[in-house]
Amino acid sequence: MWVERSCGWMILKNGSRRSDNYRTRIRAGAHEGPMRRRRDLKSRLVRTFLFGAVQLLLFAVITRADEGGFSDDFSRLNGDFWDVQDHVLGRGRLDPSNVGVEDGDLVITIPARTLNGGEVATKGLYGYGSYSVRMKVPRAPGSITGFFLYKSPDYQSEIDIEVYNDHSRRVLFTTYAGGSQTNTREVRLPFDPTRGFHDYSFEYSPTSVTFCVDGRAMESFDAGLPRTTMHLMVNTWFPAWLKGKEPRHDASLHVDYVSYVPR
Repeated sequence: MWVERSCGWMILKNGSRRSDNYRTRIRAGAHEGPMRRRRDLKSRLVRTFLFGAVQLLLFAVITRADEGGFSDDFSRLNGDFWDVQDHVLGRGRLDPSNVGVEDGDLVITIPARTLNGGEVATKGLYGYGSYSVRMKVPRAPGSITGFFLYKSPDYQSEIDIEVYNDHSRRVLFTTYAGGSQTNTREVRLPFDPTRGFHDYSFEYSPTSVTFCVDGRAMESFDAGLPRTTMHLMVNTWFPAWLKGKEPRHDASLHVDYVSYVPR
């Protein structure tokens, strides 16, 4: 049960069921006859409408609250919330022109015959809680896709999920704290991450960080953890420690949603 909560499943499902039950009780009240109850029903329906409107803003678009949670389904790229990065990283450049939104997905493209990628980072800083992304990584051997918390300087504060953009099914779970890498483990996924969307998440607490894939706990570290708020980031790029050629064709990372639930 805890593993499911750490991967975000229980939070989302329970939230949905509570809302459905609330609306069911409101509809049941419509059968009460007295005028007062009808007025009460109307008032409750108005409150329900307002509640639904707020939920739409919170979850269907985006919430901006550095100390609260958020969920972004990328109906647009919100420039008030996300910074699109522009700098050299690894063997190429993170180019803002490679970042956009298409059909409700955040899309970061590796252009054909280049080693360039892209990156977005929250403008706000976030701490303990559950972080989730649903994404399909590009097929571009020699590159990786990252979903991670980070705060400069390098190696000081970082929690990483890094998926290899190839058919090897490899993923790295890593932490940095105090100026050095404190934990890392490479795991084989039970699927090819370039062939479909999958859920990746981690639960970050004062005592541990647990990494999950498709609702299953894959690794947990209970020491060497950063102790500060950080930016949440998504990127795809070519690290210097991986060999690989420029792709012959464009290859794109597709992100369905990103969410954070504070603890």
